[in-house]
Amino acid sequence: MSNQSAVSEVISALNTLYQVTGVQEREQANAWLEQYQKTVSIDDAQAWTTSDAILGTAELGAEVKLFAAQTLRNKIINDFSELGEPGALQLRDSVVSHLRNARSGPQPLITQLCLTLADLAVQLGAWKDPFGDMVGSFLTDPESVSCLLEFLSVLPEEIGNERILLPSDFFRQRATDLLTNRVGDLVQLLVQCLQQPDLKADAHTRVLVCFTSWLKYGEITLMMIQDTPLAQLAFAALKADDDAVFDTAVDAICGILGETRIDHDDEPEDARLKSISVEQQLVPQVSAVAAQMRADPQVAEGNEERIRGYCRILTEAGEAWAQRIVMNIAAFETTVSALVDCMRLDSLEVIGMMFEFWAVLADNTIESTVPCDPARRTLATVYETLIDVITRHLRYPDTFDTNDLQGGMTAKERDDFREFRHNIGDVLKDCVRVVGQAKALAHPYNTMLNGINSTPQLPWQEIEAPLFALRAMGAEVSAQENIMLPKIMDMFSQFPAHPRLRYAATLVIGRYTEWTQEHPQYVQFQLNYIAEGFKVREVAAASAQSLKYLCQDCSKYLAEHWSNMLKFYNELVAGGTLDDGDVIEFSQALAHVVSAVPEPETHLAIEVFCLPVGQELGVLLQRPELTSSEKKKTMLLFERLGVFLRFMHIEDNEPAEVLLSRIINESWTLVSTALQRYAADPLIAESVAKFVRVLVEFYPNILRPIVMQVIDAVVASFQRTGLGTYLWLARRILNVHQSLGVDESASLQLVTNMVERLSEAALALFQRTPFSDIPETTEDYFNLIERAIETAPGYIIGMPTFPYVVQAAVAALEVNQFHAQMSVVYTWTQLLNPTKRHIRLMRENRSALQVTPASPAGRAPPASPASPMRQRRRSVRPDTYPVEHVVELCSKHGFDLTVKLMHGLMRNFDHEAVSAAADAFAALAAVVSDGPAVAKAQYDSPPLATMCEWEQAMLSQIPEANFPAVDKQAFMNELAEYIQTRQWSKIKTLVGDTTAVFRRRNATKK
Repeated sequence: MSNQSAVSEVISALNTLYQVTGVQEREQANAWLEQYQKTVSIDDAQAWTTSDAILGTAELGAEVKLFAAQTLRNKIINDFSELGEPGALQLRDSVVSHLRNARSGPQPLITQLCLTLADLAVQLGAWKDPFGDMVGSFLTDPESVSCLLEFLSVLPEEIGNERILLPSDFFRQRATDLLTNRVGDLVQLLVQCLQQPDLKADAHTRVLVCFTSWLKYGEITLMMIQDTPLAQLAFAALKADDDAVFDTAVDAICGILGETRIDHDDEPEDARLKSISVEQQLVPQVSAVAAQMRADPQVAEGNEERIRGYCRILTEAGEAWAQRIVMNIAAFETTVSALVDCMRLDSLEVIGMMFEFWAVLADNTIESTVPCDPARRTLATVYETLIDVITRHLRYPDTFDTNDLQGGMTAKERDDFREFRHNIGDVLKDCVRVVGQAKALAHPYNTMLNGINSTPQLPWQEIEAPLFALRAMGAEVSAQENIMLPKIMDMFSQFPAHPRLRYAATLVIGRYTEWTQEHPQYVQFQLNYIAEGFKVREVAAASAQSLKYLCQDCSKYLAEHWSNMLKFYNELVAGGTLDDGDVIEFSQALAHVVSAVPEPETHLAIEVFCLPVGQELGVLLQRPELTSSEKKKTMLLFERLGVFLRFMHIEDNEPAEVLLSRIINESWTLVSTALQRYAADPLIAESVAKFVRVLVEFYPNILRPIVMQVIDAVVASFQRTGLGTYLWLARRILNVHQSLGVDESASLQLVTNMVERLSEAALALFQRTPFSDIPETTEDYFNLIERAIETAPGYIIGMPTFPYVVQAAVAALEVNQFHAQMSVVYTWTQLLNPTKRHIRLMRENRSALQVTPASPAGRAPPASPASPMRQRRRSVRPDTYPVEHVVELCSKHGFDLTVKLMHGLMRNFDHEAVSAAADAFAALAAVVSDGPAVAKAQYDSPPLATMCEWEQAMLSQIPEANFPAVDKQAFMNELAEYIQTRQWSKIKTLVGDTTAVFRRRNATKK
């Protein structure tokens, strides 16, 4: 297609898009333009000249030129290497000319051309002085200054443009040349622009935008703007009615205030004094902002964006000056008062901006003062006011006035409000730290007291809000507080009978159970109060949670009540009053109490709780078939028993330990039955696995005699079902293997045997079923393998099945589910990185072939004659790190692994997997480059070129339309250099950057 023809087609499509009224024609034109832009941004060299020609045609409309400028910019970002230095310089001159011609045109076109020039400036090292050249071209013409300011405004943004990937050394030097070395000139230029009377009316706004852009990048310091009108320009712009100008002014002021956070003690004396001088000038200006906010009619009218802007400034100032506020509260009283006023606003989002400030101010107040200091007393008054302000914000709206705990608000409104209450609760903790716990607690107490005593009685919201405040303050209230908490606890019986109040008060009890432990006279009342809550459907969850904490902290006072509590628990369970989650929390509560029951009742308490659960399980599991409700009940029973055993602690109590041993052995019989009959049911399998995990982790001594039965059952269940749950359980067994064998060697052989048998079953499964069809199983299996290699590399890598595991791990890199993908990639890093380190150490130390790992010596487990895979003779000792074996496997499967890693990095790995995959690639390069020579004790041999050969073969399969030959060669040159110099970390960066560019260029190609 000729250049003129291409121009004509683009113009025709754009005219159709913007001028034709037919929907179908416009959709077709839009689709064509999108496809054109996607195509030319990748592989059409004619796009450079087509776009340039469109921009240079005076009679064409703004829409056509804007499209051409966007296309040209995409080419510069994606395909800059196509230009070459002469072509890039020629294009620069052409775009400068287009920008000059567009100076009176629409702003979007000017901005797009400036972005195009900025992207050229960032990448074109031959363009030595973009700042000076642009100033020389545009400053002399008043009509063109706005173009210059726009270019300078977008330049810092494009330096940080993540779509432009540059070598780090070039990037640092270019940023220095373009910004750091010219920031002084920039400030002078902006001042000069402000002083020119013949500029356009919006010149001051453009100066402000440019100033803000460079501030954000961090190049402008306080010292640079001293004796300039730039700060005053920003503050003056706050009075503009135009919201865009106002927002820019806010950004600029926040940037200036951010510079005041810097500690100037290390600066030269003159520079330090200048910076302090500017800071001192800012204090009254920020105070004036507070006054302006109160007087702004748009604030009074509820303009939230306006309100947000003022609050941003005040918050930035407060955070930057927190220490100075404490040291000289009088000078900052207006600012602090304004921040309190901001906290009174209705916008929960705006209020949330200030939470960090109150925390920082509280920290500085406590660190810099003692309670008797005047500043501390003044700020304590501020924080006391804040308690009342926050409590009002905690109040549920009147629309929530219903006995239904979900009533009156949409689901999103409830979620947003709950999140807000949770976050603002942290500010209440700050208030307690500054005010002191007694004074802080007095505020919600007085609010509740007024609510209870008022006539008529206030709505429940007025009492619930201070109750929530009490719960939020709990973390900063000591267990020895004796002034306010007794009064608060005595008040509970006076609360109106409303489920919301009962719910909130019950949670307060749960928050202060450590206090109750020190004040046991309240235990009985609180236990009764919680128990009554179980009778109210809306309160049961709060009762279960608070009972758990009360029993945990006050178990010694509740031990005598264990039988009544268990009876009450059984009644609630039998009556179906509790949700499943509440049943579990109550079970945990009972476990804490039973732990404190003295002998001889301990034995009875354990028996009375556990045996009925076991008996009920036994009956269910003997039924020919379970209904869905019976399966659910079975799961809950296993969970109840597991939670009880998990949180019950019996020490030095032989009768109880004997009983526990009997219970656990009987429980294992139930587990065996469940696995034999329902191993394939995912829900029952999960509940059983969680129960077995409790036995393995908390009762290993009791379980040790039957641990082989446990492992056999886990393996058999996985062999039959392929469920990842059993692999998850195997990993938990692996984590505590030291406690399951008579010694370390025996325990390692035990779990190696487990991993090998599971691997045989998993490998057979993976041969039948694609990884992407069973992502959960894939994830659980490779999580197990990763942990196994980390735990016992010599044993695991020496398994006869391990070569097949490696093959599977290569193939599994194609899995398309994120978590499964990550588990496979991490398995490779766990195998390759330690091998890379051992190779390096062997080269550096010129040591023997084998390096002793952390795991002690021991014999490998005997092979089973039942498996053909086990007929191979072991060649790896389990007491050594198997460097030679890993090198052999990598040499054999390395090409396939290289292809899969690169394909994943270029195409289908999730963004979060890229770093780990690039790390695996770099480690593989190290292993295959140095490993073979080190395995032969040839420590001085140069790195092999194996990885380069594999990569070259892999890249040759990619069409040049997707990966240009010049870029392939550049990549191969760098790869070869880094391998020869053993710069493995740079290979990781190279691969990550190169594949990121490839993805971006090819994201739109089919």
